[in-house]
Amino acid sequence: MNDERRELRQSIALLNSILIPVFILFLVDKINLSFLVKYSFILVFILTASLKIYFMSAVGGCILEIISGEDFVFQFRRLHQNAMKLWPGFLSIFVLVRLIDFIIFVLFPSFRIYKPVYFSLLEVMAAFALSQWAVNKKYIAPLDIPRRKFKFRLNFLMVLILAYLLELILIGVLSSINIGGFYWRNMLSFMLVYIHAFEFIFSAFYILEQYPLINERYQNKNEVFLINPMGAEIVQSLSYWFMRLHPPVFVVLKALTPKTYKFREFNQVVWHERYYKTKVLVCITCFTSNCYEAYKIAKEFKKRGAKVVMGGPHVTYMAHEALAFCDSVIIGQAEGVWRQVIRDYEAGVLQSQYRGPATEDDYAQVHKELLNSPPTIIKDFLETMRGCKFRCHFCSVPTLSGGQIHLQPINSFIELIKKVKCEHSHVIFIDNNIYSDPAYARELFMALKPLKIKWHSQCTIDIAKNQETLRLARESGCAGLLFGYEVSGESFEKKQGGKFGMAQKYREYTQIIKKAGISIKGHFIFGFDSDNLKSLFQLWKFCFSIMPQFTALSLLTPLPGSGVYQDMLREDRIINLNWRSYGLIRMVVRHPQMNHTAVSFFFPLIRAFFLLTTSSIGILFSIVVLFFPRYGLVDSFFR
Repeated sequence: MNDERRELRQSIALLNSILIPVFILFLVDKINLSFLVKYSFILVFILTASLKIYFMSAVGGCILEIISGEDFVFQFRRLHQNAMKLWPGFLSIFVLVRLIDFIIFVLFPSFRIYKPVYFSLLEVMAAFALSQWAVNKKYIAPLDIPRRKFKFRLNFLMVLILAYLLELILIGVLSSINIGGFYWRNMLSFMLVYIHAFEFIFSAFYILEQYPLINERYQNKNEVFLINPMGAEIVQSLSYWFMRLHPPVFVVLKALTPKTYKFREFNQVVWHERYYKTKVLVCITCFTSNCYEAYKIAKEFKKRGAKVVMGGPHVTYMAHEALAFCDSVIIGQAEGVWRQVIRDYEAGVLQSQYRGPATEDDYAQVHKELLNSPPTIIKDFLETMRGCKFRCHFCSVPTLSGGQIHLQPINSFIELIKKVKCEHSHVIFIDNNIYSDPAYARELFMALKPLKIKWHSQCTIDIAKNQETLRLARESGCAGLLFGYEVSGESFEKKQGGKFGMAQKYREYTQIIKKAGISIKGHFIFGFDSDNLKSLFQLWKFCFSIMPQFTALSLLTPLPGSGVYQDMLREDRIINLNWRSYGLIRMVVRHPQMNHTAVSFFFPLIRAFFLLTTSSIGILFSIVVLFFPRYGLVDSFFR
């Protein structure tokens, strides 16, 4: 009885942790291409059935990976691989259930009134059969584990019977009670999908319990947990969640860690209690606005006896703060110290702080690890140079890189591009400023030309000063660049010099870049001491005049490590030290000309207004939103 209770709790906890994939299954189940039915019902049925089988097999495979211990989190990048491996079994069960339903209809037409009773029973049996077949296909056969005689326990059957009865009740409510409104009917429909997923998960837990060798296969004494927490801001967290870029530091740590270690990755996941584990090495990277989540996770791991090492921009500048929650802090780049961290961890003598420059051997080892990684990982770590030639007062990058610029050997970078281009012809270079070294940039662009790829990166607008370099960038495949304008040509802040000294020529340089055939994404900052409502309007006019493809507007935020942070501390102007508020959309300092509460309240609207009215993508989106409802296509999809 205790086993069933444990499996029931684990099944519900796992199911609640993967509600988004379950919701995707619900949407697939609800697809209603009614506008095609009158033309070809068979085509619609085949299309919707294929989508359903694909997602069921994909999600089912990922669920098994969590239950077996092969993975801890739901990996969306594994969906397609699991679908390709498991779809034949899911298709067979799907066809078999429909075939039995058809035979009953032919032989016993009057029995159709009892369809909810027998069809729900068929679906419960199908969930068990699918879980048994999938476990065999994914683990038992590949690992050459002897098949065991299966025994049903009464408590296991009772749980499935209760799920079956609950499903009948929901179907009865849906069919016999007139519930008006889209939301109620679809909520009940989602609950049916939820129950079907539970039946599969509970059966899988029960089956895998019979094969302890499968769980033992994925247990490792030397485990490293790599964690990149979600941000505090909802919109920011959702954007990161959908993009789900692979953190470059994960590759670095894997490259410099002995191969006897097993890695578990937690990248922008909603955290659940089942992720915590004792006697593991936990590595957490964070920036300022998500350090609260990082500290919370670190504290819980440390409480359970795990060793916790933290790194990233925030803890580099706030090491003493971070050490209240973890065992060790890596200050600066991890490449130069990680091997020592591993040696000290194995010896049980972790130091409180680690810092040190990386050697060429460290960079070479990381490059070797990248070459042995799949293209999906490599594409998120395409970095030609690290650091920036400018030392902007509001920016923490120069301090983080020690004021140095590290250039990757061009031949090494080309090796990575060649491996990536077979699957990704359009890539992003994650450089802080790809034009930090103009001579290197020109050599890089010439080396990229024969590869025929499209790429985006971050850059400073002084690249427009050299038409030859700009031409080489376009010929090498540059499709777009993100420029940090920050201010307009009318801004008082241009007196700061440095990059801002070019503000008077921003419009001229922008037109040169556009004429070269390179799209522009612009980043702007509001909240400098000289800013007021008038300067906000001037900034809007400037954005509108250059019309970038995408506009991003942020509030000036004193991030630790920046000159602004030091100034605000010295002047005692910081009014909010809750790091969750440091997501660049709240005013956390006392402003000489504006009320910080009012600015923080209205800024999300201002930011959206800038995006929708000053960028080509925003204006196109606005037109579509205004035009789209006239045709009722959204309603027809969910009806």
